[in-house]
Amino acid sequence: MGIFKDYDIRGIYPEELNEENAFLIGRALGAYLKGRPAFLNYDTRVGSVNIKDDVVNGILKSGSDVYELGCGPITVSNFASFNEKACGVSITASHNPAAYTGVIMYVNGTTLTPASIKTYYASKTFVRGAGRRIPHDYDDEYTEYITRGIRNAGINVGFDGMGGATTYITPHVLEKIGAKVCSIRPKATSDFYGRTPEPSKANSAGLSHSVRKNRLDFGAQLDADGDRVVFVDDLGRFLDPMVTAMVFIKHLKLKKVTASIACSRILERYADVVYVKVGRPYIEDALKKAKSDFGVETSSHFYFADYYPFSDGILATVLMAKLLAKSGKRLSAIVDGLPKVYYGTDALNFSDDAGREAAMERIIAMFKGYKDKIELDGVKAVFEDGFVLFRKSNTEPIIRAYYDGDNPAGFRRMRGVVEKMRAACGD
Repeated sequence: MGIFKDYDIRGIYPEELNEENAFLIGRALGAYLKGRPAFLNYDTRVGSVNIKDDVVNGILKSGSDVYELGCGPITVSNFASFNEKACGVSITASHNPAAYTGVIMYVNGTTLTPASIKTYYASKTFVRGAGRRIPHDYDDEYTEYITRGIRNAGINVGFDGMGGATTYITPHVLEKIGAKVCSIRPKATSDFYGRTPEPSKANSAGLSHSVRKNRLDFGAQLDADGDRVVFVDDLGRFLDPMVTAMVFIKHLKLKKVTASIACSRILERYADVVYVKVGRPYIEDALKKAKSDFGVETSSHFYFADYYPFSDGILATVLMAKLLAKSGKRLSAIVDGLPKVYYGTDALNFSDDAGREAAMERIIAMFKGYKDKIELDGVKAVFEDGFVLFRKSNTEPIIRAYYDGDNPAGFRRMRGVVEKMRAACGD
């Protein structure tokens, strides 16, 4: 049961997630669907390719049809679920290392948490039926939707899909809007070129070099399934996700923003910000309830409510090209016109969950008497010149620390609070 996480089902293949329990996951999902169809695709991992048929067969034996979309990003199966008012399933482990695989599910474009099918899985309370297996290509519908009204952009884009499921579709999408694409890893692979497929500053050095060398307008790096993206500007500089968020908010004229509680409060200079717990289900839900224009997480998830409620790195790349073409400005000039972000993240590591729980209790106790704190997700202490946030990871024995300063002095002081807590917790 350890493969059932808060937002998805995930584990190492085949030790934790394999053909046998993948079939049962399909059966459990089929029991939940009660005859409704599912649109399913998968990423490039060996484990994902190996378990996809078992998930499909489990759904079929429960009486639901499966529209097989082939290998592709989660954004396509999710868009199909949104557009067809159906279930979307992606066999992927997102940004985890190649040894992992997983199952992420959506209904009508919003996350179906594993808790919804966990009871069926645990009790083996399945239903019987005979669904149809239907090969189906949804790439064109998706591409047309996210490129609507955008043509002749005249932008030169560096692209790195890290060998994942976005490798082939993203250049096609960008060419559709009139962009020229320079891909630094043009072939899909099962091992992501020996890297963990996470869009990050550490992983983007090759992309930065390509942008500078080829004099491109910007670069985009996506994770293995395509729902996250980071950017580098025309000078090859990595953009912190908070900087990217400010670019979108300012130049797309986004007035109301839903942000995870870990986000820098610098966003408040440009929009009315509503804060929610970390995690895509909370952003998706709040986007609808708060009727926000935009959603953002520090992990480079960007949500554009004019399109749909889920995050999409390919869409974000298209909209970055659009705003640059419309503004006529270099991305570096836009970034240099924004206030500097003083924001950092860190991790307090523990050998097991018990150690993490004990440390989290100590941190909460140390802030007990502090009046200006928020306990929406972990504990966030707000100061005159910044904040610190400590929250438990949903997947690892880690306490994640986030610290934000209004200026260099405030940033150093917030970082000092994090180090003080690390010392107190024995990390």
